[in-house]
Amino acid sequence: MSPSDATHRSALLLVVVALACLSAGCVALPDEGVSQDHLEDRFAETEPPEELAATVEVTETVDGEVTTHTETVWLRADGTSRIETTEDGSEMVIVNDGSERYFHDREADTVRSYEIDSNATPYLEALYEQPERYVEAYDVTDIEETTVDDRDTYHVTFDPPANETIDRSISVQLGPDEYVLPLETSEVDTAERSADRVELWLDRETMFPVKHSIAGDGIELETTYRALSFDEPLDEALFEPPEADDGSEPDEFVFPTITNHESVDEADAAAPFTVAEPETDALPAAVELEEISRYEFHDENRTQVTLSYRNGDGDSVAVTTSDGQRQFAIGGQSIDVGNATGTIVHTDEGTELQWSCDGLYYSVFAGGGYGSETATAIGESLPTEC
Repeated sequence: MSPSDATHRSALLLVVVALACLSAGCVALPDEGVSQDHLEDRFAETEPPEELAATVEVTETVDGEVTTHTETVWLRADGTSRIETTEDGSEMVIVNDGSERYFHDREADTVRSYEIDSNATPYLEALYEQPERYVEAYDVTDIEETTVDDRDTYHVTFDPPANETIDRSISVQLGPDEYVLPLETSEVDTAERSADRVELWLDRETMFPVKHSIAGDGIELETTYRALSFDEPLDEALFEPPEADDGSEPDEFVFPTITNHESVDEADAAAPFTVAEPETDALPAAVELEEISRYEFHDENRTQVTLSYRNGDGDSVAVTTSDGQRQFAIGGQSIDVGNATGTIVHTDEGTELQWSCDGLYYSVFAGGGYGSETATAIGESLPTEC
């Protein structure tokens, strides 16, 4: 897991019964049934607990292939947190001590950190803010009383808006600054998989979203909080910065500088290399150049320029020139690109083709609406005679 993954927001929502009793007293619901206005009021008056501990199970099913990972989380209302995650045998510890976020890769025994934005929303607070957003954006189609991990819950089913795409990331980060549940939708690219079912299970006493499920177009994502504990004092040692076994100081994450350019010529003049531009007849029909971005990775002493193309249906193509190797298309199939030898990888998001030539590295990404032929045709219109 890395601090770049990620993507954004998380879980929650409603109740309906004639009467719901909370620890603070009994709250009467409208006789006519579910009122989204009432739900907004109910969530607005619900305060997050001061501390929470739980085990989180995350399951992702894509076209019948199931992957899972487990996280143990300790969260505080003041923003400090600790997350221990295991995936494919790799263990990562992520600690937020209030000013820095630390990432301890236990397998490699490395620690990296970066300073936290002082305006970042604490993970625990974000979990309680999301219900209001769902209530405002989605229609509730069903609510029933059930249990999850021996907790009484409200099982709420939503009808998500059309043309919202599934964010498939299973990271627990929202950008570089705050944690959230990973299972959600975002209005990004209508060519990608869309959600047709969103379900939430809310703890009836605390209104905490103990389970979240979203499905559509061959994909299903599910997060479940188990062994939940609220407001029990957490050991201060949990939130101390992790240390590598050799006692070395953490390496600081250095985020890239990103500059957008108005033209390829402008980007070419700013980059320390010649920016590769694909031939027009090699590009798919109707795509247009949408963005030209130059990235400077200071910790890698590397620069890359990416030309991003998109058509009216949301299908995308990206062409990148770099003076250092990018960690994409690794472990894929070998393929000839001109007289260069490259690597091609097929993922649920699209096809990535990469090769090197005369000390520069080139890559082509063809989104899900395109395939290998598109990526290869674009690639062969770039520098390949090495």
